[in-house]
Amino acid sequence: MKMKRMGMAKFYCFALVLVLAFGLSSSARVPRVRKHYVKFINNLNNKVLNVNCKNQKPYIDLNLHILLPKEEYDFNYIVGRDMAFSCNLRHGFTSMDFPVSDRAIKRECGGNHCIWKAQDDGVYLLNRKTNQYKFKYGWDK
Repeated sequence: MKMKRMGMAKFYCFALVLVLAFGLSSSARVPRVRKHYVKFINNLNNKVLNVNCKNQKPYIDLNLHILLPKEEYDFNYIVGRDMAFSCNLRHGFTSMDFPVSDRAIKRECGGNHCIWKAQDDGVYLLNRKTNQYKFKYGWDK
């Protein structure tokens, strides 16, 4: 009887080791999820900024966000082949449409955290490595 219990205990220990080993090896194959973060800052001189961002395929509309002076709006998404967000910034009768998630933009902002600042003369992008804003787009009239 003791031998039978001892044999069963060894079997359960062996089975547990197999389950743990299989679980660890299969979880190691799960792809790493990367997120991209986008932030907008209204630095306009006493004007409201309208921000509307969309992805075309799959269609995702993040809806209109109205920023008072000095307010901020941010969003994030999981990086994927089909994610190509573009945003429309508007104040008064002027606006600007531009991509916020392509590789060139990510390179310019220094990673996956891009910060855009709207000013009276146009839209600026922060390079996080140099901590400097660079003029990117003037307002369409």
